[in-house]
Amino acid sequence: MSDESLNPTRRALLLAAGAAGLVPLAAAEDDKGAATGDPELERDREFVLGAGMTPAEADCWAAAAKCAGFFFELPELHPMDRQEVATAIHVVQNKLLSRVTYRKYLELAKAATK
Repeated sequence: MSDESLNPTRRALLLAAGAAGLVPLAAAEDDKGAATGDPELERDREFVLGAGMTPAEADCWAAAAKCAGFFFELPELHPMDRQEVATAIHVVQNKLLSRVTYRKYLELAKAATK
């Protein structure tokens, strides 16, 4: 195993989580989606907005990513903690991503009934 696999950086953990299907790279400093000062994180927020999330949903996405980042910086107490937190963050992200699709579905269903 490499040193990074034994003590991964926050970026490496987030990129690994992204490889699992979702990219938790967005972050915000407040509930209004303020600039983070990190171009990569701000770019990811723009991606989820471009995918159809509302600003409030993008803020929630960013808060989940920020929470994950803070958690992954804590000392490890149990070997499964990182996997379980990554799974929990992915549940939140999946719910957020599904809102975009469900909104579109409702829009199409409403249009079909007219």
